[in-house]
Amino acid sequence: MRIINPVTSSIARETSLNAYLRYILALPGTKAMCREGGCGSCIVTVRARRQTSNVVETFSVNSCMVLVFSCHGWKITTIEGLGNRRDGYCDIQKRVVAFNATQCGYCTPGWVMHLNSLKDKNLTMAELERSMGSNTCRCTGFRPILDTFKSYAVDASPQFCQRVKDIEELNLCCKSKVDHESKSSSKCIDSDCRNIDNVSKVRAEDTIAIDFGKCKFFKVFDVDEIFEAWYNNGVDSYMLIDGNTAKGIYETFEYPKVLIDISDVKSLKTYYFDQNLILGANISLEDCIKIFVDTSISNSDSFGYLAEFASHFELVAHIPIRKIASLAGNLMTKHAIRQFQSDVFVLFEAVGATITVRHVNGIENTLTMIEFLEYDMKGVLIMKIELPPLSSSHKFRSYKIMPRNENALAIVNAAFMMELKHDTVTNVSIVYGNISEEFVHAKKTETFLKGTNIFNNSKLQAAIKILNEEIEPQDEPPKASPECRKKLAIGLFYKFILNISPSWCTSSCVLSGGAIIDRPISSGTQDFQIDKSLFPLNQPVPKYEGIIQSSGEAQYANDIPPMPNEVFGAFVLSTIHSGRVDKIDTAEVLELEGVVAVYTPKDIPGKNSFIFPGIQLQKEDEEILASSDIKFYGQPVAIVVAESEELAARIAKKVKVTYKDVSTAVPVLTIDQAKRDSKRYKVSDVSIKPKGKGLNVKHVIKGVYEIPAQYHYYMEPISCVVVPVEKGLEVYDSTQWIDLTQNAIARSLCINESQVLVKLRRIGGGFGGKISRNAQAATACALVAKKLDRPCRFILPLQTNLTIAGARCPCLCDYEVGVDSNGKIQYLNATIVEDYGCSLNDDILEYTVGGFSNCYNIDYFSLKTASVLTDSSSKTFMRAPGTFEGMASIEHIMEHIAYALGKDPTEVRLANMRTEDNDLPKLIEVLKKEANYGNRVSSIKHFNETNRWKKKSIKISVMSFPVIYYGNYSAMVTIYRGDGTVTVTTGGIEMGQGANTKAAQVCAYELGIPLKYISILPHYSFTAANNVFSGSSIVSECVCYSIIQACKTLKERLEPIKMKLEKPTWEELIAKAGEEQVDLTAFYMMTDKEKDLDSYSAFAVAMLEVELDVLTGRYEILRVDILEDVGLSANPNIDVGQVEGAFVQGLGYFTCEKIVYDKHTGKLLTNRSLNYHVPLALDIPVDFRVKLRYNSKNPKGVLGSKAVGEMATTTAHIITHALRECIYESRKESGCDPTEWINIDVPYDTESILKALDVKLEEMVLTH
Repeated sequence: MRIINPVTSSIARETSLNAYLRYILALPGTKAMCREGGCGSCIVTVRARRQTSNVVETFSVNSCMVLVFSCHGWKITTIEGLGNRRDGYCDIQKRVVAFNATQCGYCTPGWVMHLNSLKDKNLTMAELERSMGSNTCRCTGFRPILDTFKSYAVDASPQFCQRVKDIEELNLCCKSKVDHESKSSSKCIDSDCRNIDNVSKVRAEDTIAIDFGKCKFFKVFDVDEIFEAWYNNGVDSYMLIDGNTAKGIYETFEYPKVLIDISDVKSLKTYYFDQNLILGANISLEDCIKIFVDTSISNSDSFGYLAEFASHFELVAHIPIRKIASLAGNLMTKHAIRQFQSDVFVLFEAVGATITVRHVNGIENTLTMIEFLEYDMKGVLIMKIELPPLSSSHKFRSYKIMPRNENALAIVNAAFMMELKHDTVTNVSIVYGNISEEFVHAKKTETFLKGTNIFNNSKLQAAIKILNEEIEPQDEPPKASPECRKKLAIGLFYKFILNISPSWCTSSCVLSGGAIIDRPISSGTQDFQIDKSLFPLNQPVPKYEGIIQSSGEAQYANDIPPMPNEVFGAFVLSTIHSGRVDKIDTAEVLELEGVVAVYTPKDIPGKNSFIFPGIQLQKEDEEILASSDIKFYGQPVAIVVAESEELAARIAKKVKVTYKDVSTAVPVLTIDQAKRDSKRYKVSDVSIKPKGKGLNVKHVIKGVYEIPAQYHYYMEPISCVVVPVEKGLEVYDSTQWIDLTQNAIARSLCINESQVLVKLRRIGGGFGGKISRNAQAATACALVAKKLDRPCRFILPLQTNLTIAGARCPCLCDYEVGVDSNGKIQYLNATIVEDYGCSLNDDILEYTVGGFSNCYNIDYFSLKTASVLTDSSSKTFMRAPGTFEGMASIEHIMEHIAYALGKDPTEVRLANMRTEDNDLPKLIEVLKKEANYGNRVSSIKHFNETNRWKKKSIKISVMSFPVIYYGNYSAMVTIYRGDGTVTVTTGGIEMGQGANTKAAQVCAYELGIPLKYISILPHYSFTAANNVFSGSSIVSECVCYSIIQACKTLKERLEPIKMKLEKPTWEELIAKAGEEQVDLTAFYMMTDKEKDLDSYSAFAVAMLEVELDVLTGRYEILRVDILEDVGLSANPNIDVGQVEGAFVQGLGYFTCEKIVYDKHTGKLLTNRSLNYHVPLALDIPVDFRVKLRYNSKNPKGVLGSKAVGEMATTTAHIITHALRECIYESRKESGCDPTEWINIDVPYDTESILKALDVKLEEMVLTH
């Protein structure tokens, strides 16, 4: 045994590989966000020997999950090791840029590293698409990332092959070829750690024991060493580690005293056959897939069912998790958390698998899966799992219904095994997950089925009735409701029967219900015009930061290199929704090693507020730390300061806070609740007043439309670094509003604004969420730095970020509308109420009114507005704030009118459109023709008539987005006399929208010089002083306007010099100007009072086709066509990316992003990547087509362009209209009233859809 004593080391036992890379090795290219293996931003590539196959393999892992002390024997490559500005960039990095696969860029290194682990595995396009569930992108809409991955496929299409050829001809700073294998940024910290290439020559190693004083870490290589560690250290507080992925399941995770890494115990990772398949308990889930596939082919007679196992295992988490997550680890998580919906357990139990365990005393026991759940596993090791052979008379199917198409826990998972003899059931196993802690088998249904012929209506109905009686799901928010899970469980059983039933006894119209919707390989087109005479304007050049984002060299706030003596801050959050803080007990935590300080409101020397009332859209102070009344569950009440990020976050949850005057009332969390309290209800004077009323009222339609909140889910968490320097503070903040950060810090510390210098290069996504909400962390970080006179980092853990940093405002629209027989509105009375959370800041009602108008004649519209206060965090701006909710509301009303009258919704919209400033009628006709709308409508009608359990729909949505110039944006342009190159710095924050790229293009265009001459500098508070926030989609236009004006000034200064010289080159002109001491720096700040800038409308039309599985409530978006008018695009590549990303973000809002609170405490329950579900790569439209309108130039904008960042989001409500039509098609066949308009909860997730479908159990038959 090798004993290492690192008590004096600065590396804690709990240090993750991610923290080690970033804070010890100072390799910031590897990012972090969720820290639970869900987002993929932390992925690195590992090369190591796989014990199961005994092959050295390259694979990816989540560095946030893996402990650095578990990396023994690994060769780890980070993004820095693939390519960089010094050595040149690798092929993957260049393809990411060329495919336009990056926007904010924060997630890009994780994508690159994951692709690096896959590119040489000879995968098909389909296999590569299914490999992408490990990573999240909130900006791009995934389409260009999918294309980048598929370009490495063995069956890549000719289109991709040509694009790759074109990329190879580009020069993206490739100074030398990078040897991927030799570029290793980091190896194991153990000095005895060997290069992986030599592992095969090394004998089995002795146990490595590391004594940390109060805790220990063991790395073992043999089963007996596990028991030796237990014998010597006891079994009261230990954990076996093989990947450490179970950490991601727990909301709060604490390591025990003894950690034993068993990942290199070879005997636990091998498999063999007797009559059974014997799997070593620690075989990884990913290795199991290969074993299952190979065995199902080589021994199909006995183990053909393993093909189904393999398909199901591919739905478990994602590849980087499955590569290091073991069977035993998954099962032990189920053992510890009974409500955990383990897919491994469900499948193994359905086929009668057994588990062999070994005790400390050497005795081995064989257990059934059910017995295992009740078994005391303290000091007991799972040795192996045995899977039995099943004959061809056994029919096995398994299902996993998730909130999205990949990387999610099951809403319900199920496995069915039925043995048949002449269509008679001789044996059956019906196993469900996520019903309740106790429920595993549908025992009564199993008993009934034995000896019956299930393939007739009467027996099937009897079985379904019994199943309905015995399934009683537990209510466990934020999980789907018991009613939903029950419907789903029964629907899956019926789907299983349909799937295995002989065709002769099944009606053709129900057969398709037996299959899940099969997603084909995705595709997309991007169609736009360019005018080469305008280049570099209108040129689809790669994104300015693309290559440094794909190489990890792009710097974000928390990428500032580690500094001596730095500390980390974390918020302590309240555990009540209403009351007052009585006492914060700091004594206990201050005694803990590594804890530096705890700060409370009394430590704030200035104003306890992170808001500056009076500046744009800010009305009232909001406390940095709650000093009096608690306004919501999770409000920050104190700050913990510690020597590491992980320690600060962990200790913040341990601080003891007592409260007084605690309210016993339930929290007010909805608009309906708040409306009952006059103190919470605030009437606004923002409205639409009617000019008259029509006289031809033939129909009156009333309704209520309610849409919920949406979390931004930016990939870069709110982060701030503050460094005390000389007489002030240097602040690196992830903000969309430098000015607010600066004045909030100064005000809270009672110092001058001039003593606060804010600098940032870019942010990793914002979507409005970093306009004001980030200032809370920034002021807290500055407080720590000022108090301690030490650099401080403040990075919000995801749970904290979701809890305190706001979201899109929930919205409620009550309406009554009178129309004529054609659906033309004669009067419309509506009231929209927005939920602002606990403060009135970030007011958006004016935008809501603008969105409600959309493209319509509003002469007969009456719209009143109001806001309410609730017991939740203050809501904030979210992509197209207000406009989004207003437009969704009026489009819902248009759909309701069309349905009530039996009219085509598009015709109803056209009947109500304004005639002036409206290009939509033309755009609708163009899109209908190009998208073959008429033929598709006919095809869908036939499909619906011939399929009971699958339904399709196609819909059209329209958008007229009001663009208003708001605020002020600075630009400073400097020309350097030595070589004529140019730098630009602006007040418009780069957050993925391409503002820097367009700024460089416009500057080059205005000065008439090559684009390569332009460099974009960071944003500074002293060059963009007093600028407004970056938002409202106008940032690129506004900074470009300021650049144009600054360039005009420079050209005026240069003109006299130019006149003196005879056709000078640019370099000669600038050299002469420098010689004559001409000022070569120009500054301009545009304002919303510029005479040549005027408000305008941006137009778009979208068409969406969807297919719905009625039995599961799941769907596939088959095709989307978007035609958007962006004017004369400064960069069509960037604008297409904005359209795609915005639309997919909107799809997520309307389908899978669900915010759930505890109704009794007010706690936010969907506070993790595990239960807040944004769309992933397989959730986007299968066929995604975007076209930028041809021959368009905006006379009111900057250089003919139109804003594009938010617009497509407001067309995404189309998915709800399409799914609603599918639901109505099914309801008609269920016997529901075809004229009844029903309220359907948003988002349209499985629960909402199944509730709306309202399928009766009696409908589940084989023959009609």
